[in-house]
Amino acid sequence: MALHWRPVGPEPASTYWQRRAVVATAAVLLLAVLFSLLNGEDEAPDRLAEAPASSAPVTPSALPTGSASPSASPAAVAVCGPEALVVEGLVDEDSYAAGGRPKLSLRVTNKGTTPCTSDLGQAAIELLVFSGSDRIWSSDDCAPGGAKDVTTLQPGEAATRRATWDGKRSLPGCEGSKAQAQPGTYRVTARVGQQRVEGDAFRLTG
Repeated sequence: MALHWRPVGPEPASTYWQRRAVVATAAVLLLAVLFSLLNGEDEAPDRLAEAPASSAPVTPSALPTGSASPSASPAAVAVCGPEALVVEGLVDEDSYAAGGRPKLSLRVTNKGTTPCTSDLGQAAIELLVFSGSDRIWSSDDCAPGGAKDVTTLQPGEAATRRATWDGKRSLPGCEGSKAQAQPGTYRVTARVGQQRVEGDAFRLTG
C-alpha cells in the first residue's frame, strides 16, 4: 500500500503541514526529556558514593559485661589507668588442711571519680599462689587466653573474679607432675593487665 505524504482533506494543505510540525516537535521534546532522565539515573550511584566522605566518623565501642552500668555509654568511658584501680588478691579462709581447695578471688575497685573500663577476661587477669619466691600455681597455666570481658566500673564500684585452687603445683602449658603442695604458708598474688599485687596470706596444715 502506498504511503500518502501529501496532505489529503477538505482543509488547505498548509494546515495539515503545521499539525505535522507540532506533532514532530512534541515527539523530539519527549525524547529529550527521556534522555535527560536516563542520564540522571546513571549518575546517581556516583553521588551516593561520595556521601560517606562528608559524614562524621563513627567511633567503635566495646560492649561492657559483668558489673557494667547499663546507664553508662561505653563509647564515652575511658580505660581505667593503674592509678584508678585497686587490685586485691583474696582468699576465703586463713588456713586449710593439706589437700583442701582454697577459694581465691581477684577484686578490682575503681577508686577514681569518673567511670572507666577494664578488661577482666581470662587473658587479662591472673591469680597466682606463691610460697616465698617459689611460684606454686597460676590460673593461666591450664586455662590461658580467652575472650575479652570489658567491664565498666562506676566510681567506688568493684568487680570480682573467682577461682578454686586444687592445692597442687602447676606449670605453664599445664605441664608437670602436678604434685600436692606441702604444708606451709602461701600467698595469693593478683594481676590485671600489667598491674600485679601481693594479696592475702594463708596456711596449708599437715
